[in-house]
This record gives sequence, C-alpha cells and structure tokens, in this order.
Amino acid sequence: SRGTLPFQLAGNIRHGGLVELAFGVTLRELLFDYGGGKALAGGVPANAGFAGFRLHYPINDPRVSDELISFLGASSFRFLGRRHRYGLSALGLTIDAAGSHGEEFPRFREFWVDASRAREGVCVVHALLDSPAVAGAYRFQIYPAVRTSVDIFATLFPRRTLDGVGLAPLATMYFSGENNPGPRADGFHRELHDSDGLLMHTGTGEWIWRPLRNPAEKRVSAFQDDNPRGFGLMQRDRQFESYQDLDALYHRRPSYWVEFLGPWGKGHIEMVEQPAADETGDNIRVHWRPAAAPQAGHEYSFSYNIKALSSDDHLDPGGKVINTFIMPARNAGGGDDGATRFIVDFSGGDLAYYQPVAASVELVPTTTVGAVTAVSLVPNEEIKGFRASFDVRLPAGETTDLRAYLKSGTAAVTETWTYPFSRT
Repeated sequence: SRGTLPFQLAGNIRHGGLVELAFGVTLRELLFDYGGGKALAGGVPANAGFAGFRLHYPINDPRVSDELISFLGASSFRFLGRRHRYGLSALGLTIDAAGSHGEEFPRFREFWVDASRAREGVCVVHALLDSPAVAGAYRFQIYPAVRTSVDIFATLFPRRTLDGVGLAPLATMYFSGENNPGPRADGFHRELHDSDGLLMHTGTGEWIWRPLRNPAEKRVSAFQDDNPRGFGLMQRDRQFESYQDLDALYHRRPSYWVEFLGPWGKGHIEMVEQPAADETGDNIRVHWRPAAAPQAGHEYSFSYNIKALSSDDHLDPGGKVINTFIMPARNAGGGDDGATRFIVDFSGGDLAYYQPVAASVELVPTTTVGAVTAVSLVPNEEIKGFRASFDVRLPAGETTDLRAYLKSGTAAVTETWTYPFSRT
C-alpha cells in the first residue's frame, strides 16, 4: 500500500501482497491511482493493456522513492544502484541474435509482483516468458542497495531445439570512444557510450578485457570457456570530461556484472556488435551460449545474479585497462611504416608499487596472424600505472586476434587485454 511499503509500483498500486499484471489483456483501472485525473482514467480504452511497469524505492534518499527497476519491451529490464542513471539493459533470453536469418524476440507476457517480503528489503517478481520457440518461468529477487542485485531463477520449456539461445543476455550502446573515434556534428561529445568494454572471468581464473567497438558491419566474437565465473558490460570511464553531457550523464551509467549460480558447463560467451549510426539504440549484445542446446520437450533450468556497479575494482585485485588507442604507426613517430600501433594504458592493482623499478614489469603482446614489432612499456605517473605500446604488421585482407598483459617474473599483474583487428 502506498506509504506503508518501501517498494512502490509506478502508478501506485492500491493493494499489497500478490498482484497479477497480465499484459495484453483488459486494463484494470481499479488497480491504479491516476492522481485525481478523472478524465485520464475514464479515457483509457478497456483493451489498452500494459506496456510494462516499474518499481520505486528510496535508494538515493530515504525521503524519496526513486525508480529502481523497470520491465518494459519484450524481455528487457533495467535496474539501478545508487546515483546511477539508466544505460544498458538486461534481457530474459535471446534467440538467434548472431544468426543470419533474423532474431526471435521472446517477451514477458505476464507478471506477478509479490510484495510480501518488502519489509525485508527484497521484492520478488515472477514472469511468464513466451515466444514461438520457447516458454519460460522466471523469478526475479530484487535487492536494492548501493550495488543493487537481482537473483534470477529460470526454467525454459523449448518448443524446438534452441541452437541459438543466449542466456543471461545484456545489451548496450557503444557509438564512439578512444579506440573508435566518431566525432559528432555538435562538436563537443568526445565519447558516446553506455558501456566501454566486456569484462570476463574465465573458468581458469583469468581476467580478460575486451574494448567495445562500433564496427562498419556486423561482427560476432566468441570466447570459449568451461564453467566461467562471470562476465559483464562495464562503463569504466567515469570522467565527465570524456562525455561533456549534462543531460545524459554517461559517466553515471551502471555496469552490469553477471555471476553464475552453480556450474554452467561448456560453451562460450558470445558478443554481437552491430554498426550504429547514432547513440539512440543498443547495438551491442552479450550472452552465454551453452555447448549443449536445450532440446524440445525437456525442461532446462539455470540461475544467475546481476549486480549494478559503479566500479569493478573490487572484482579483480590486478591492474586494469583504462585506455585503448589505435593509430597508423607512422603517425605515432618512429613507428613501423605500414603497421598499426596499439597503445594500452594499465592502472590499478600493484602497478604503482612497480613504477620505481619499471624494468621488473614486462609487456607480453601476441598476435594470431602477422607480427608484433616496436614493443614499448613506460611508467605513466598520471594514472599510477604503465603505458604499453606495440606495432602490428598484418597482410592486407587478414584478421587477427591480439592479446597483451603485464607480468612480473612469471606472474601476471594485470588482466589480459584482447582485441580483434582486420587490415583492409
């Protein structure tokens, strides 16, 4: 009830307990308070249905119930931690997002909001997912906090073999950044993105950072793994100066980190990057693809947690990538003519400790095709870390996968930077 429970449904639902919201059916005007707008209430068509709903909670100020989470559009949902502004989205499921024959979009058709545990600081939402290929039962346990957390428990009932299924999917916008400049006509946006990289924690314990791109054409990347520990789309650049946007506040967009509850077996993290003409739509998808596709006639259950973060520093104690720059080597001065120079800034972890003895840290760059030349590593006092640079010579028409990390002795002291590169 309004004023008695910490959670509020948008429109101020008038009774607590278990509330059914059936989308696409008759709009039940008695459930909502329109603020005395008799004309509005009376003018809503009986068959209008619902577009979605959102929950409010005093997450930033105990006196104000701010928007906490919204379910709106197919199986999409978004949620916030403290001081966040909406950016990327999570989805219930993706089907054939990387395929060439068109994506299928499952949607949540019905919701049940259980407010019985609201005084414990948790709200439970049950949802029915449906599409031609699959039906699914979902339970969301929402824990508002500085780092708002959502536990998701799902059971799928495939109607066909789900060869292209994507579990725990995330979607974000990346238009331009340091590694992918895209000047705007307005002249003041240096960068435009809701996320700037994919972070992965593999089953072997390696941390991998993959900067996002705005490609000229659709690109699909696959990262094979066995029982990965987590992945997420991060917004690492938290400097207002990088965006110069007083309205969108890109530096306050949340990062979403996914951790698996229980073993997920073999498969791969798949990322689909689509070209974006502007910043108005999500052009990046990331999800987990199990090696064994769910089969028709069999139940398939999985569970995971998503957290909304402002920083991922607490996840990995090692050094992290904070900048990626790419340019023709000849433009960098003293470079290898015909090669491409990659400059990667590493910061954090114990890198400040190693700065006085820079020779104790080594850059390890590799390429699957072509050759790496002109390797350099210098301390970068401005970031309390190191600036790594190397040139890559690649035959025309070839594509390579680049990797680089810093080590001291035999131990890695940073995450692994990885990047796909093609020479046209």
